[in-house]
Amino acid sequence: MEKIALKKLMEIGRLLYKEGLVDARAGNLSYRLEEDMVITRRGSHLGRLREEDFIKVHISKSHILEDRASSELPVHREVYLRTSYRCLVHAHPLCAVVLSFEKDLITLIDSEGKDLIGSVKVIDSCPSGSIELARTVAEALVDSKLVIVRSHGVFSADLEPFYAYSHISVLERSCKILLYESNRIQRL
Repeated sequence: MEKIALKKLMEIGRLLYKEGLVDARAGNLSYRLEEDMVITRRGSHLGRLREEDFIKVHISKSHILEDRASSELPVHREVYLRTSYRCLVHAHPLCAVVLSFEKDLITLIDSEGKDLIGSVKVIDSCPSGSIELARTVAEALVDSKLVIVRSHGVFSADLEPFYAYSHISVLERSCKILLYESNRIQRL
């Protein structure tokens, strides 16, 4: 199961990078394996992930290697402790982040965005990797699969990595449409 999860996460990392949803050292991924999880190492390049770029840690207990894990490890842990999701993807999609500066709720207007997502809550920014951020994100994901942290990025959760990634991909395309529709960008 762990090898299959890693293979899926490596593919999702490539897709996120290829679509410009993360830059060279941004974003993180994890997959829940019963009482453990695999999570990307701190500073990993999601577009070039290898098996060595993942750390296996317990969901609720301290682990000797956790200081090498993504700085967002507390968020991933809290989401797994409070929900039934098996995968968490964190990305920094540009258009979604731009809209987060001015909105508390982003309501999508294109047909795919409306049908697949509808609207996305924007929560106030907290320090990256903080317990406060972990609790706020996990609370938002109890009732949703997607949340935007103002000025920071997006957390998306689901049972499979592809779906968690696809929520972010659809959200970013829909946010581009919103910015285009309001004449804030000239081309799609």
